[in-house]
Amino acid sequence: MENGLHIAIIPDGNRRWARQNNKSVPEGHAAGIEKLKDVVQWCKELGIRTLSVWIFSTENASRSKEEVGALFKLFEEMLNKLESHKDFDKLRKEVELRFVGNLSIFPNRLIERIKKIEHLTEKNKEYKLVILAGYGGRQEIIDAANKIAADAKAGKAKRIDEETFRSYLYAPDIPDPDLIFRSADEQRLSGLLPWQSVYSEFYFCKKLWPDVTKEDFANAITEFRNRQRRFGK
Repeated sequence: MENGLHIAIIPDGNRRWARQNNKSVPEGHAAGIEKLKDVVQWCKELGIRTLSVWIFSTENASRSKEEVGALFKLFEEMLNKLESHKDFDKLRKEVELRFVGNLSIFPNRLIERIKKIEHLTEKNKEYKLVILAGYGGRQEIIDAANKIAADAKAGKAKRIDEETFRSYLYAPDIPDPDLIFRSADEQRLSGLLPWQSVYSEFYFCKKLWPDVTKEDFANAITEFRNRQRRFGK
């Protein structure tokens, strides 16, 4: 088992899955959230210590008012399950939950729930589930640059190297992703972790996110483990 193996997921295709299955868009997003519970278990079985899942981007916030409202409602339902649903008992006891992004875009009631769940699971160190919410890669870099500029003006920052810059990112303690998995046959990052992904491997799955199976995921991990990583050397 590799220590610190980190898989990041772009779970694409919920809306297309809804259309193909005569479901509403909220039902498609709900199916995508349900898949998350399965993936956490798959990761534990496959020896993956850290899993990041991008569930709400800064671009998602620009969708229609109705869809954004539905996404917030689903996000709240997800928080309810993570906090108290019996199906998530084992996850709460074994997995540390972190929420990374510009959380200020969410209503205060959701921010309070996020902090409560993080506190509830902060002592679980063997496995980590990172929920990228309100996350945008360019915005993360802009926010870091603004913090550096403010510290430089206050005399707290001088020479900036990679290690220093990293310390200004949203979650500098979380390791860079080793593998980025994207569903729905989309072959781009769309702004996912641009600083952290420079040496990540990629795997693009043709299936829509709610249709991804354990076999699909295991195939991605097997292919990754058979690759020779050179890190530019």
